[in-house]
Amino acid sequence: MGQLRCKHKCAIRNSSHDDTPVQYCGKQAKTGNSLGFRLDRAFFKSHSEFNDQEVRVTVIAPGRALISVDLPTDSARNEDPLVGSYLAFLAKEITRSPQTIRPLGAALVRRIRALTHGVTSDPHQDLGDEALLEW
Repeated sequence: MGQLRCKHKCAIRNSSHDDTPVQYCGKQAKTGNSLGFRLDRAFFKSHSEFNDQEVRVTVIAPGRALISVDLPTDSARNEDPLVGSYLAFLAKEITRSPQTIRPLGAALVRRIRALTHGVTSDPHQDLGDEALLEW
């Protein structure tokens, strides 16, 4: 795995050499009367879609956040950012390795039906604010 170092001495994984996502360093910084995050210049050179754009930060777990370019007002604002990121990841992987795509087999469909027989669900049910999974 190729590793680079930013000026803060953070390791930056270089995904051009392996399948590991690229990681960039950053640090909290005061900007005027606000706080923000400074990211290494390499991030903006590699990902120009973030240049001069409004961004949205979504906290997805303690210590984990997702940064995305703010969607235009005519786009689907109710899209789940985590699902959107996962779908983008899948699209990239499918393009990179289309030979890994396999059809859903009849045996697996029968197994899924057997495992979920009699289970009812309401996609609109409020699950509350409690964590449903314990780590």
